Amino acid sequence: MDFDGTLAEFKIDPSTVALSPSRQILLQTLDKRADLSAGIVSGRRIADLRERVPSTSSMFLAGLHGLEIEGPGLHFAHNAVALAAPGISLLAKDLRRAVKPLAGVFVEDKTYSVVLHVRGASTADRLHATTRFNALAEPLLSEGTVRLQPGDQVLELLPNVDWAKGDAVRAIMRHVEADTRETIWPVYIGDDETDDDAFEEIGTNGLTIAVGKRQAATAFRVDDPAAVECFLRAILATE
Repeated sequence: MDFDGTLAEFKIDPSTVALSPSRQILLQTLDKRADLSAGIVSGRRIADLRERVPSTSSMFLAGLHGLEIEGPGLHFAHNAVALAAPGISLLAKDLRRAVKPLAGVFVEDKTYSVVLHVRGASTADRLHATTRFNALAEPLLSEGTVRLQPGDQVLELLPNVDWAKGDAVRAIMRHVEADTRETIWPVYIGDDETDDDAFEEIGTNGLTIAVGKRQAATAFRVDDPAAVECFLRAILATE
């Protein structure tokens, strides 16, 4: 599952997003099912996710769109991410100064990526922030050290490596199959453009569910995180 917009509702300030108590209990209950493996694949860092999800023993967490993965018997960090860190750090500082006067605009520094959030901004401020972001990012993009990852009301610069959420999902699935010596049937739920890669990875070999109104190549669609909660409760009701 994705986190923001899938398990938790969006907020203008991403640092204020939190799971409801009922969903925290739900994840803990999923974690206790011996016949299920659960995971969250997010653009957030794993350390950030750990502050927002309940402590569990067997849940997989993938951060930075899959560039880092942790779970039972699995620890992965892409060896190329550190190469982009110095440039991204400088960009984050310059970008903060550039958009500081703009209401509803946030810059999120994830060390190995930087994100511009414009969900709460006016149309004019959103355009101004996006223009400044693109201008400041151009040198790094031209160097080829970073790539642009657009999302829902966000722009993110990530290390320019061929690795995304679909790769993380594949790595987790292979790990679980090797560990259990059983063929798994994957389910992926997400709301964002960045989830399309995971949907494509699973294809018709599992179940794909889009959240919200955005068009996506999935088998099914639900309205919002509340509907995701209902779906997960339905899974827990099965034996």
